[in-house]
Amino acid sequence: MQAMNTAERPPLSRDRIIAVAIQLVDEHGLDALSMRKLGAALGVEAMSLYNHIENKDDVLDGMCDAVMCEIPVPPTDGPWPDRLRSLAMDVRRTGLEHPGVMALLGSRPVLTPEGFAPVAALHQTLVEAGLSSERGLHAFVFVAAFVLGYLRLDRGRVDANRTRTGRPYSVWDKSEHKPAARLGVQLVALDWDVEFERCLDLVIESLVAVIAAEPPEGA
Repeated sequence: MQAMNTAERPPLSRDRIIAVAIQLVDEHGLDALSMRKLGAALGVEAMSLYNHIENKDDVLDGMCDAVMCEIPVPPTDGPWPDRLRSLAMDVRRTGLEHPGVMALLGSRPVLTPEGFAPVAALHQTLVEAGLSSERGLHAFVFVAAFVLGYLRLDRGRVDANRTRTGRPYSVWDKSEHKPAARLGVQLVALDWDVEFERCLDLVIESLVAVIAAEPPEGA
């Protein structure tokens, strides 16, 4: 990312600082983010940033909130499995676009109602599907753990592909290792986009079964 010259530089603002920080992390990873580098990318001295943000933690919080705001909330009039599927797919899409920022989720607060909207929408979807508010919270954690966990697999797979030129499984020729070798080859051959949708089907099917067994409210 190159700094702009003064003539073409838009005014400095909190929103612009956060947007450029996200771009910096998207391109170079979370470890590349520092106030000095962020200032350079914006074409200003790092100290100028503090007129608009408090510190680096404020930048990290703002990045998380801004990325969460990119996740669309599905209409509330569709079937709940379709709404849940749409949310899960959009969270993964956003996570693949901003892997460094999404890795922060769970460790940083969401600052605005707009950023929190996808979280609230998922919980509300589960409640409207037939779960109590408390059970809906447990189901929310279940779905979120699957989607965010899958993003960790996505990220690890991308990192591994950058550093590995070969796979060891084909040389595990001892008889006791052959089942593991077959499994390793199968895992490498997976289409992870297709696999996400198949696993999401299992998540939804399990929730359908849980909801069917849910006792009536007040029973």
